Amino acid sequence: MPDGPAECIELRAADPDGDLACDFAIARDLARDGFRERLRRDIIGPIRALPDGVEVRFRLDAWDNVRRYLDVESRCCSFLNLSAKESADGIIVTVTGRPEARDFILNIFTAPDPGHA
Repeated sequence: MPDGPAECIELRAADPDGDLACDFAIARDLARDGFRERLRRDIIGPIRALPDGVEVRFRLDAWDNVRRYLDVESRCCSFLNLSAKESADGIIVTVTGRPEARDFILNIFTAPDPGHA
C-alpha cells in the first residue's frame, strides 16, 4: 500500500427512490469493450451479501477499474449507493440501496449478461 492516506470514494444515490432501471446503453458499451470481465477478474475472495447490498474485495492494483466501475454504475443506476476504500489487503467496494433493490444488487457481480455495469 502506498504511503499517505488510503483512497476512499463515496457516491450517494442521486435518486434513491427512483425506478429500479438501468441505462442499458451504458451496459452494452461496457460489454463490448470487455470491461465487465476485466472487473470480475480483479475480484479477490468471495462476494459478501449485506442486509442492503454487497461487499466485494478487489486487488489493490485495480483502482483504475474500480473508479471506472463506480463512475459508470452511478450514472447507470442512480438508485444505488456506491463506495470504495483501500484496506491492507484490497479495495473494498460496497454497493447498497433500498430493500426493493437488494436482488438487483446481489446480481451485479454475478449476472452472466450485460444487464448492468
